[in-house]
Amino acid sequence: MMISLVEFEPHAVVEEHSHPHEQMGMMLEGEAEFIIGGESRKVGPGMIWRIPGGVKHKVIAGPKPVKALDVFHPIREDYR
Repeated sequence: MMISLVEFEPHAVVEEHSHPHEQMGMMLEGEAEFIIGGESRKVGPGMIWRIPGGVKHKVIAGPKPVKALDVFHPIREDYR
């Protein structure tokens, strides 16, 4: 398991992708739209998300900077 702090500029986009790792997180500051498996959801401070491994997902930051915690299992070797 690993945890990382993620920061996005306003309106930043994480293009649709997938990975075998299970992912979950908590929004600390700002807001973003998460599109997970084709379903869209707005996430703001204190809210959490879960993305099962292998599911396509995309993130679009809102009008303010975003700060969030991301948790992955197992550890993502590409983040080392």
